[in-house]
Amino acid sequence: MKAVHERFTLILVTDELSPVRRMQLSRQNLRRAAVAAGAALLLLAVGFIDYVRLRSDAVEVSVLREEAVRHRGELATLGSEVGNLSDELERLRELERKVRVIANLPGAMREARVPDQPGQGGGDEFPEPPAPGETPDEEGDEGKDNLGAMATPDGRMNPAALARIQSRAHHLASQVPTRKLSLLDLLEGLEGQSQRLASTPAIWPTNGYVTSGYGNRISPFTGRGQFHSGLDIAADFGTTVVAPARGRVVFSGMKGPLGRMVELDHGYGLRTHYGHLSTALVKQGQTVERGVPIGSVGSTGRSTGPHLHYGVEVNGRTVDPTNYIFE
Repeated sequence: MKAVHERFTLILVTDELSPVRRMQLSRQNLRRAAVAAGAALLLLAVGFIDYVRLRSDAVEVSVLREEAVRHRGELATLGSEVGNLSDELERLRELERKVRVIANLPGAMREARVPDQPGQGGGDEFPEPPAPGETPDEEGDEGKDNLGAMATPDGRMNPAALARIQSRAHHLASQVPTRKLSLLDLLEGLEGQSQRLASTPAIWPTNGYVTSGYGNRISPFTGRGQFHSGLDIAADFGTTVVAPARGRVVFSGMKGPLGRMVELDHGYGLRTHYGHLSTALVKQGQTVERGVPIGSVGSTGRSTGPHLHYGVEVNGRTVDPTNYIFE
């Protein structure tokens, strides 16, 4: 028995004047067309779903990227705050060290040497080497370490940086109780020391900038190495020089390479001297208080320009004046 092949006629009429077009389609061809149309619709549906999913993923990635940037910024801020806290603790420790030095209390570090600097002031009026056994102060460098990059090369937050910040924060927290006990001990040691503190140099003797520090340097006159026993503070000619503490004037006049000089005896084995003055405003035997003018910046004696040579002696030995400056 023969199968009957059904055919469908598709009549296309574009307008009333155009010829009628007929297209015959077998059931099999129609079925194929239907399958192809269904497949095309399925592909379009799958493509649309993938597009929607990709758009959603792109939005989510954008949000995550913004959050990552914000977190990295917060991490960087936290790292900066931890570093600042470390610096503050270091400054507090240095302040405590200076107080212990001037109050002659136990626990003070040895004198710190200023790195070599080009000499721009007076000559080496006190050619005296460091005392035997004295070494530079080598306190720890908490807070100076590099916390590293906040992000990895692919843009993700760097877990190692966070771990370092947390470690630094824990380390600083562990130092607080020790520092608190040390300060309480310092306060107890300062009781009854008001007279000594009033007589201990604690401020800058003049306004200017240091051109040559305490320690080894290159002489501005000979070009050879020498030991510089004070601070050279450059300032305008005539700038006021004040007493950094209560003291008695034990010398006021001309003194060799220092030119016009004033020397104060503060008691407790402490003396300060001020060289290259243009004028001296005090006389020998006079008592002055902290902040009282004692002279003016000049360039007398062996000098390359207007500046003050400021020196501090403890029991006849020169020490670094910066240990006696709190400002």
